[in-house]
Amino acid sequence: MRKTRSTRRSPKTPNAPSTRRALSRLTVALLAGTGLALSGPGTAHATTTTDIPAPTADGVSATVKFSDTVVPQPYNPDPAAYFGDRKCLNIYHDYTPTPGCGGFKLDVTLHNVRNQPGYLAGLRSTDDFFDAYADTARTFGCLRPDGTFDHATSFVVRTEQQPLQPVYYTTQTSWVLYQQDQYPNQDTGPGFYTNFPAVEVNCPDGMTPTQYGLKVTNVNVTVEDDNVFGHTTWSAAGPYYG
Repeated sequence: MRKTRSTRRSPKTPNAPSTRRALSRLTVALLAGTGLALSGPGTAHATTTTDIPAPTADGVSATVKFSDTVVPQPYNPDPAAYFGDRKCLNIYHDYTPTPGCGGFKLDVTLHNVRNQPGYLAGLRSTDDFFDAYADTARTFGCLRPDGTFDHATSFVVRTEQQPLQPVYYTTQTSWVLYQQDQYPNQDTGPGFYTNFPAVEVNCPDGMTPTQYGLKVTNVNVTVEDDNVFGHTTWSAAGPYYG
C-alpha cells in the first residue's frame, strides 16, 4: 500500500485550508468545544459497520462505519456545479458526496487510546494526520425506456487504494486526542469521505445514463505518530456496497 499522504484540496477550491500544519496548531485553540455541523444534499443508503482488532496486544482497535452512499440514478453530473441536483463540487464546510457525482462516508472510532503508554505519560500529537485509502468500483450503463438496466451497456470504473478526503480537522491526531481528553466516556476518531469525479456515460437514443452500483473494498486507515498511536494501519476488506 502506498505510504503517501492523502490528496488534499487544491488552494483554488472553496474547501481548502491554508496549510495542514497551520490548521493543526490552531485546532485546539480556536475550535475547542465546538461541534461539527456537517451536512449536504444526497440520498443516503445502507450503513455497514466493521470492528477491526488492535494490531498488537493492548493496542488501539477501531470501528469503521461505511455510510451515506450516494449512487446517482439517473447519472447526469455537472462537474462545474456547486449547487443543485447535478452538483459535483463541495462548498465551504461541505464534506459530503454530491448528488451529481456520488460517493460515500467513512467514519472511524478508535478504542483504548487512553490506555496507551504515550497517552498515560501525557504525550500529545507530533503534528500528524490520519489517512485512509480504499479500492473502489463504480458500475455505469444505460436505462431502457421502461426503466430496466441494459447490462450490455455496462462498464466499471475502478481505482486501487484511492485516497479518501478528510472531514475537516477530524483527521488530525491533535483533534482526536483532544476529544479523548474532553469526553472520557466517549471514543472518537477521524472522519473521511469520497466525492467522486464525473464520468462520461454515452447511451443510445432513448436510453438514460445511470450509475448501477458502487463497491468499496480493502479499506486502510493509517497513521504515523511517534507519541501515542505509533505507525499503525487498520484494515477492513469489505466489501461495502452502495
